[in-house]
Amino acid sequence: MKYIKSLLVAVLLSYSAISFSDGHGHPIFTPMEPQSMGGEFTKFVKAQSAFWQNGPFEPKTMYLMSLSAAAGMKCEYCIVATTGMAMKAGATEEEVKAAVMAAGIMALNSTMLYGNQFDLDKLKKMFGQ
Repeated sequence: MKYIKSLLVAVLLSYSAISFSDGHGHPIFTPMEPQSMGGEFTKFVKAQSAFWQNGPFEPKTMYLMSLSAAAGMKCEYCIVATTGMAMKAGATEEEVKAAVMAAGIMALNSTMLYGNQFDLDKLKKMFGQ
């Protein structure tokens, strides 16, 4: 099943690149965009691709960070897409697991601090802020 999801994402990404290059927008998001947006959302989606490819981190790292955020938000769609993109960019299964674990650790630590009403100023002092 995991292989099928990754394959599906790879196919969608390939189609997405073709769609961008021929000027027809994004195969998933453009049809969902209200006409009143005038194509602005599609432009934003296209810009995201450039950010991932040309940002300050290599694409694999960007996708792994995005996967970690997606896992933290519990966005099923984002998890499928970012896992596929990370794997396509060269991420290993171990790196994918580590990105997801990082999200889990952050959520656990946040819950512990928040639930126990740990003093934020005290925490900032501990980290020199």
